[in-house]
Amino acid sequence: MCSANTCHGTPRHRSLNAATLIALAWLCALGGGQEVVVRERNRLQYCSFFSNRPPKAQPGLRNCTWFKENSCCLQQEIEATFGRVKPLKGASPACQRYINYLMCYICAPNQNVFYQKERLTVCGDFCDRWYGACKKAILKGSIIGELYESGSEFCRSRRFLVSKENCFYFDMTMDTTSSGISINNYIDLYRFVNCVLFLYLVI
Repeated sequence: MCSANTCHGTPRHRSLNAATLIALAWLCALGGGQEVVVRERNRLQYCSFFSNRPPKAQPGLRNCTWFKENSCCLQQEIEATFGRVKPLKGASPACQRYINYLMCYICAPNQNVFYQKERLTVCGDFCDRWYGACKKAILKGSIIGELYESGSEFCRSRRFLVSKENCFYFDMTMDTTSSGISINNYIDLYRFVNCVLFLYLVI
């Protein structure tokens, strides 16, 4: 007889074969990557910020390097654009990263989705994260968290449109500039391993 957890004196979860574990691993992987698939599905790509030219590989990028394989911008265009932006006073490293992520939209190969008629549309949840990271920085002589009550208000003050769809959102797992793998990659790996272990123990 088999109990809930044992079969003929052997723990039930140890009877799983390699094929079953592989199937479980696929379930975990699919569960973690579903949002990215949905965001990128059936999208034509062209560079609306640069007169609708096609994106192409730019191996020489020194910033926004996550777009090296397929980019709308050239390195000299990054330098020209970023060189005109003054850093926020009192900005934390996290705040500076979010500003950098946002400015890199000019390199995104799918920018035609969120940059239209010379207006940038930013996702509300990105605005919230950006605002949260920069709310203690100083803008126009005042603390951002005292000037604006929300991320959406902060984005609109920068003359961006705010929406839930067809908008700019940066997936931070793409950023591998610090050590070849970002903290978010480690988090995803940790969740993946724990997902497999959990299923292995309960089935």
